[in-house]
Amino acid sequence: MTEIKVIGDILSGKFQPSLTGNQIVDAALIDHFCQNLAIALQLSSDTIQAEHHWDLTINPNVVYIIDTQILRVSGHQRGNGNVIPVSHTDLLRGQITATKQQLISQDSLHYSVN
Repeated sequence: MTEIKVIGDILSGKFQPSLTGNQIVDAALIDHFCQNLAIALQLSSDTIQAEHHWDLTINPNVVYIIDTQILRVSGHQRGNGNVIPVSHTDLLRGQITATKQQLISQDSLHYSVN
C-alpha cells in the first residue's frame, strides 16, 4: 500500500511555512483534507497522513501532496510522479477533487481507485 503524506505546513527546521499561521487551525484543516481524500479514494484513514515536520527530503516510496506555495519555495520539481502539488485554497477548504484526479492520472497509487 502506498503511503501518502500531505504537507501544508512545516513546524520544525529552518523552513517553516504555515497554512494559516495558527498551528491548531492548520492541523485541523490538513487533517480534514486528509480525511476527505481517504474517503474519496476509499482508503483507510491511516494511509493518508499530514506531515508537519517534513525535512524537504523526497522518499521515492512515498507520495507527497504538497501545498503549491511550499513546493514553489522549497525548490522541488512538480514533474516527479510522487510529488503532487495542491492548491493552497484546496487545502484550506478541504477540496480534494483536483488532487484525486492527479493521483489517478499519474498512477501515483499504483493500483486502481473508484
